[in-house]
Amino acid sequence: MSNNKHNAYFPPDLSDGERASFEIGIKLGALYHILCGMPISSNSSVIDSIEKGIEASISCQPYVKFVKVNINRKQIQGDKSSEFEYDEITGKHIQAKVVLDFRSVEIIAKIEWIEELKYPLMFIEKISKKI
Repeated sequence: MSNNKHNAYFPPDLSDGERASFEIGIKLGALYHILCGMPISSNSSVIDSIEKGIEASISCQPYVKFVKVNINRKQIQGDKSSEFEYDEITGKHIQAKVVLDFRSVEIIAKIEWIEELKYPLMFIEKISKKI
């Protein structure tokens, strides 16, 4: 086993870019699946709390440099005018950006609803080598 704890379970020929791509996929998947199905109302303070809570949670994961979550307020139904008047978060509501810093690589990745695809796409926006 390698003395380098964070690489001990990965193949020695795995590049920094490959490892960073693996790591960002975990972060995006966690963020998306934590949010989907979560009860929500159109109350701004509820939405703000959820966004900030998820940002704080994902930022605890290894190599995360920055997280920004935006829930599309225009699409949230339910104002709690009755006990049953609320909505739940779906992929259509989520827009997120995560910046990951792993060794020599920085990755900027996003989750966005792509109307053309009718799908909440997770993608790498930019991958760059650090100097």
